[in-house]
Amino acid sequence: MCSISGFNWRDQSAILKMSNIVPERGPDDHGYYVDDKISLSHRRLSIIDLTKDAHQPMIDDKHERILVYNGEIYNHFEIKKVLESSGHSFRSKSDTEVILKAFNQWGIDCILRFNGIFAFALYDKWEGLLYLARDHIGIKPLYYYHDDNRLIFASTIQQLLVHDINTCPNERAIRDFLLYNITDHTSETFFDNISTFPIGHYAIFDIDNGSLTFKKWFDISFEEQPRKDYISSVKEFKKILTKAVNDQLISDVPVGTCLSGGIDSSTISCLINSSDRVKMKTFSAVFPGYEKDESKHIDTIIEKTKMRNAKVAPNAKTIVKDIEEFIRFMGEPVSSPSPYAQYKVFELCKKNNVTVLLNGQGADELLGGYDYFYGYYIKGLLKKKHFGCAIKEGLHLLSNGNKKAALSIPFLFLPDDLRASYFNRRSNIATELWAKYQNDDFATHFYRIGSLKEALDYHLNHKIAHLLKWEDRMSMAHSRESRVPFLDVNVIRFIFGLPEEYIISRGRTKSILRDAMDDIVPGSILRRKDKIGFFTPEDDWLRQKPMKQTLKDLFIENEPRISKYVDVDLTKRMITEHLSGKKNHGRTIWKSVFLEIWMKVFFNGSNG
Repeated sequence: MCSISGFNWRDQSAILKMSNIVPERGPDDHGYYVDDKISLSHRRLSIIDLTKDAHQPMIDDKHERILVYNGEIYNHFEIKKVLESSGHSFRSKSDTEVILKAFNQWGIDCILRFNGIFAFALYDKWEGLLYLARDHIGIKPLYYYHDDNRLIFASTIQQLLVHDINTCPNERAIRDFLLYNITDHTSETFFDNISTFPIGHYAIFDIDNGSLTFKKWFDISFEEQPRKDYISSVKEFKKILTKAVNDQLISDVPVGTCLSGGIDSSTISCLINSSDRVKMKTFSAVFPGYEKDESKHIDTIIEKTKMRNAKVAPNAKTIVKDIEEFIRFMGEPVSSPSPYAQYKVFELCKKNNVTVLLNGQGADELLGGYDYFYGYYIKGLLKKKHFGCAIKEGLHLLSNGNKKAALSIPFLFLPDDLRASYFNRRSNIATELWAKYQNDDFATHFYRIGSLKEALDYHLNHKIAHLLKWEDRMSMAHSRESRVPFLDVNVIRFIFGLPEEYIISRGRTKSILRDAMDDIVPGSILRRKDKIGFFTPEDDWLRQKPMKQTLKDLFIENEPRISKYVDVDLTKRMITEHLSGKKNHGRTIWKSVFLEIWMKVFFNGSNG
């Protein structure tokens, strides 16, 4: 919806470059503030209060504090009333002014009162301090570079690269990406020395001495509350989720929703439809002829809600045309073409003049929606010696025919070296890179998790980050704002206080969600056992003429830029086997393609 950027010295030219490099993140307004100690900039996509009164950087009445902010505070009306009762007056209807005056009232602890999505920088001119903060789960992006003399921060990595900073491709991030399809699970990025600002934290930067101190303000640890009966919990969850959806419909511009046809996006669409709002548009990606195309499920929701629906059909030809621009907007490599489908959906939203989109992102991570969560659940039952419950759940899995979930159980009990060998055999990673960082290996930590609670906690703290990054980059590429009601702070707190068996039971993931939506979402959707989302025909696309030529150009006729990181001969063999139909190496090949394009876009073909 917006971009913010800044650094700790005066340079009007540089701050304008940081702002102007991302015009898509703020097409409606832009501004900057510069003094002897700091430079700040803001680009605005206007959502709440479209007038000039909401212009940023916003300066308080005493000209002591300056704020640049990206996000939405959904409960800003309530906070505003409290502030007004304490004597504050407001010149705008924006949530930006609420943040500024909340800080004046309560200091940095004001963020404890916010229910929303945000990343902001607040400069206290007289104290010589810069406050940086990021929301509870990291929905809004924030990156920074910090050395002995400089702090540079921004909404995107691209803005940081305007400066002369010491960076090169980050081998550790590339290794985990090639081996495990994982990104953003640590504070490191694909650019060495550029870091992600930690979720649920704020930081204080002392401009005079250059110190940067972080403090965690939001704890999302899984702590079971006093047990309520299941029926009462279902009713309460329905109420909390419905309120989260209604709260996130606030906007002074058109609102719609992304609809994939799965349980999560269908829930959001049906809850919107049951509100008092006018009928909204829904937007979907479809893949005619593909076995995992979800058109029939999308049409089921449209038939029930009577909401209008627009569809887009990405294909091999369009991704070849868009691929460099797609990676440039993303800023880092991706593990599959799935976010490209999001990219095209948000492009469709722009064509239909819908600015704000709600979607179902986060439900899988919060409610145990992936097959392997069964493994963690049963592993935890066995550790607690609840053998009867573990056997019952295993039998439910077998009766449901969920082989993936069943196989996840023994996989979690394998020795670390066998699991490492499994991932290495499926990858094309260079031997030298694979051998590095063995003592701090992602898979070792991830697969030693001992229960469903621990797995959910890990996902919310680490594994959801790349999905939220995709959501932000793909929506902002087309100047759209994305909102995620499942990750509302009150929804998270409620789910993290439930017993595990309310989340997974009788061979069902998302048990409490399915039951809470029983009279809202069609039964054919709630009974779905498959997990698809905007899943693209990635294997087939590689075998089509446009992508075959791209593979030839990148890996066959020319020396790949990523030869330092992958086994080139093995990569060529995988491409040959895949194109012939002998084997499917789609995911490995796509990762190599996106990594190669990323190197081309951001490092001009060099390794440093």
